[in-house]
Amino acid sequence: MKRLIFNLSLAVILTLFAMALTYSNSKNVWAAGSSIAVVNMQNIISMSNQGKKANAELKALYSTYTARLLTMRKKIAAIQNDLKQNGSIMSASEKAHKTKEFETDISKFRAEEKHVQGAMAEKRYTLLKGIVDKATAIITAIAKKNGYQLVIDRPSVVYRAQGIDITNEVLTQMNSK
Repeated sequence: MKRLIFNLSLAVILTLFAMALTYSNSKNVWAAGSSIAVVNMQNIISMSNQGKKANAELKALYSTYTARLLTMRKKIAAIQNDLKQNGSIMSASEKAHKTKEFETDISKFRAEEKHVQGAMAEKRYTLLKGIVDKATAIITAIAKKNGYQLVIDRPSVVYRAQGIDITNEVLTQMNSK
């Protein structure tokens, strides 16, 4: 009976030892074979020369569209004010003409507003796609050169060691080209 307990205890101890050895070896193999880096794409987009140029271009386009919409809005407000102040003394045909003009201008304004939103979204997409494509190519080259198996966007990372952030390296390469 004592011998059976001894053999079972020895078997359990050896099994636990083998499991611990296997776990520690597999963990070390995984850690030695993998390398992870993080990059802050938002910083790359906003701080790169291409990103600054794209931002300036978008602001200029936005200003142009805003001025056009403001002119249309002022015209609509003037017609509305004219109808409000002089509507009671206008002839029926003049009032109908002004009302139709008011409604037409509102429809044009709404259509222009939709056009502006679409044009801005398309321009933003086009500009950002070029920046992201260039950054992705640089990140891929850095990852291959340094043996990184995974590069993660930094905002989704809860904790990281200081040395694994490659954002500045990517920015330097983007701004040098």
